Amino acid sequence: MDGQIDQEELEQIVADMSDDQQAHFKMLISTLVQCYAKDGPSAIVIKGYAEDPLAEVLTVNANSMDAMQLMISANNFFNYLSLRDAPPREEFN
Repeated sequence: MDGQIDQEELEQIVADMSDDQQAHFKMLISTLVQCYAKDGPSAIVIKGYAEDPLAEVLTVNANSMDAMQLMISANNFFNYLSLRDAPPREEFN
């Protein structure tokens, strides 16, 4: 798998994390592990840089159609977040 790091580098990155980052990392790993359980949920991981137009998408317990549906759901969620505090449409005229 591309992008893998060796054990020593992994341990160093984790050791350099703040306590909050380590807690978040533990939650993330726990969540991903659940996806490998029998009848577990599916996940997609999007990796990249915000300024880069291309991103890498990794799937966990999901085929391409499942991943697409998860992406649509995530898009709907982010649209909701970005619009929830927006003024009513009538105020734009």
